[in-house]
Amino acid sequence: MFTSQADVCVIGSGSGGKMVAQRLARAGRRVVLVERGYVGGFCPYVACVPAKSLLLSAAAGLSWPAARALRDEAVGGRDDSGAARGLTDDGVEIVRGTARLDGPGRVLVEDGPTTPARITARITARTVVIGTGSSPVRPELPVDVATWTSEEALAADELPARLAVVGGGPVACELAQAYAGLGSRVTMLVRGEHLLSGEPSWVGEALADVLRGDGVDVRTSTSLDALADLDVDRVLLGTGRTPTTSGLGLDEDWLTSAGAVRTDGRCRVVDASGSPVEGLFAVGDVTGISPYTHTANHQARTVVDELLGRGRDADYSAIPRAVYTHPPVFSTGDTSGDGARSARFSVTEVERANLLELSAPRDQRRALTGAVELFARDGILVGAACLGPEADSWGAELSLAVRARLTVDLLAHHVRAFPTWSEAVFPALEELQG
Repeated sequence: MFTSQADVCVIGSGSGGKMVAQRLARAGRRVVLVERGYVGGFCPYVACVPAKSLLLSAAAGLSWPAARALRDEAVGGRDDSGAARGLTDDGVEIVRGTARLDGPGRVLVEDGPTTPARITARITARTVVIGTGSSPVRPELPVDVATWTSEEALAADELPARLAVVGGGPVACELAQAYAGLGSRVTMLVRGEHLLSGEPSWVGEALADVLRGDGVDVRTSTSLDALADLDVDRVLLGTGRTPTTSGLGLDEDWLTSAGAVRTDGRCRVVDASGSPVEGLFAVGDVTGISPYTHTANHQARTVVDELLGRGRDADYSAIPRAVYTHPPVFSTGDTSGDGARSARFSVTEVERANLLELSAPRDQRRALTGAVELFARDGILVGAACLGPEADSWGAELSLAVRARLTVDLLAHHVRAFPTWSEAVFPALEELQG
């Protein structure tokens, strides 16, 4: 049996866990990382990277075989040996298996699905960092039909002729557009009144129009019972994810009602009263906070800083929320509109839009769509929602502005290059100025 005494034991090597392990090892800490799946987590292999690859292939008009080949090249054949080698070169000790807590600072590692599981390693560490990510929600369907999770869809070799996508969140929207563009007949069943339910309604409605223009049959305010009336080859479950905490040995007092691990501003695990649990941290989707790779990375940097003596709180006030459809969606901050003034302007009215339209061959010209809406309280920008060409890039300025609590007046007088998409924020800012 493998035994180890370490400064830090990281459970899960997704984006956040991997960064914690790597940076602390480089800082001279002895780090053991436990991983039961891919080293590097799902994002590089069956999530973010292959999704964007398929979307770009669809936008370029590639065939399914060509898109599949490019996807497999982008994910390196789903071979994590390079990622593992990079970590070991930095001094991280990797243990394969499933981890569970066995008391303060003690971690047991078990092998595969044997019953009872066989303990293969015992690790003692002063600090344990949990980064076990999340798992797809699998709702019960009213029909007997083959299903995919998003991970399965992004690793699949087949292209279904008829695909139903259940859900209206970012992943569902991205995969609906990708598969429609690659040749599937796609129907989306969305329980809510519009796509992207956490964003202003116009964003979801505009994106639905885009998807319909790409051939997707988008049906909002629709229950799963509608599947009984569809003739489909596959159902893609895009109904969300839940934190992966089962079997970790966590005290129930450390979990929220939604099953996420409770954390404070320093990403320390806390109990229901808010008291930190000695030597225990959590990062990434398992915390239930803004489930994006960049959020996990932000939390990882927070943990590293705390353990290296330069502690600071994580700041979630302006985490970007991006959907990589064509055109993309980018939102940040508080876009609920509660107690805020808002102003919106169409990105199609800036000169960059005219240039883009003129640059396309006449037989390929397509009407552009998109807008930016800004939200302010007491003269300070608190949120922004954007949909339009390259919004995932030019929207970053607004995320920084929300984080820095910049005033509407300052932003209205900030000089932006001509001709760029970001000029669309000027009229909205001027309207907020009154």
